[in-house]
Amino acid sequence: MEQVSHLIARFLRERNIDRVFSLCGGHIMPIWDDLYRLGIRIIDVRDERAAVHMAHAHSDLTGRLGVAVVTAGPGMTNAVTGIANAFVSRVPLLVISGTPPATPAKFGRAPVYPTGTTGAANCTIRAYHWQG
Repeated sequence: MEQVSHLIARFLRERNIDRVFSLCGGHIMPIWDDLYRLGIRIIDVRDERAAVHMAHAHSDLTGRLGVAVVTAGPGMTNAVTGIANAFVSRVPLLVISGTPPATPAKFGRAPVYPTGTTGAANCTIRAYHWQG
């Protein structure tokens, strides 16, 4: 069975996405690995806000889809301002967020990041949750 990370990387490559903007994080490392294997350049940034704003600028300057990959929880909430800015500017932007495992963390009963990824992004236009 094909991993979701490989499907995401293939999806982007088939749409001629040649770079993504991202901050390294555990929940998205499989995506990073598959992007690298397929030759998609990863622009590593210091903060998810920067990733989304850079993807927005890339889209605005090139006319191509800007893509940011952010990690779960605070990574997604950090991205919201950039997502809203791209939405208001009518700039095409795709933000892919990691998600914590569906099972509770080993060290406690609560999930690692209880913030809902799709809920954080609903301030914009569409947010989808894909549990792979």
